[in-house]
Amino acid sequence: MVNTYAPVSFPDGCWLMADDRRKEDAVLSMLKELAGHQGLDGDLFELRKHETGKPYGVIGDRTIGVSISHCRSMLLCGLHAGGEIGIDVEPDKRRVHPRLLERIRHPEEPSGLPDDLCCIRMWTIKEAALKYMGTGLRMAMNKIRLEMTGEHQFAAFMEPGDFSFSIPVSSFPFRDHWIAVATGTNGAYRDGQKPSTRA
Repeated sequence: MVNTYAPVSFPDGCWLMADDRRKEDAVLSMLKELAGHQGLDGDLFELRKHETGKPYGVIGDRTIGVSISHCRSMLLCGLHAGGEIGIDVEPDKRRVHPRLLERIRHPEEPSGLPDDLCCIRMWTIKEAALKYMGTGLRMAMNKIRLEMTGEHQFAAFMEPGDFSFSIPVSSFPFRDHWIAVATGTNGAYRDGQKPSTRA
């Protein structure tokens, strides 16, 4: 369990599992194990997708937040029994084009973020927020403005449509990778309005 080694606390009901495997059948078995870790019947766990492609879990009539990420060297699964979740994982030494940071940075970010926030870490934070929302990379990363709220904590501010809101995102190193986890108990709120993340 990643939670055991993470330098951050996750909400109740939120657990992550990492594996060096990248097999498709590993995803379902990992999610069933995470459900069992929550005291749920993992044997009854079903993995489904919304129309947008965002995965979620079902046990009976209960809906469970699910997110999946993988890179060449790691498979990461997240389950949040009490809300939504979005995760991303990338190798910390991954080579990227030098101009990628320019493409994903919000115009207002340079003043509020540490100079040493590397491109790959920023990518994982923003992708976790996008997965939380259910948009994935259909929304441009430079539309998300990050603010650091703690050593491993960020707020991802978004303004899709008629409202703006923020999503809490944890970001930390784990086995030579950057992991980012966006969580919320009932979705992200602003003025009592919940963005549409469920089909």
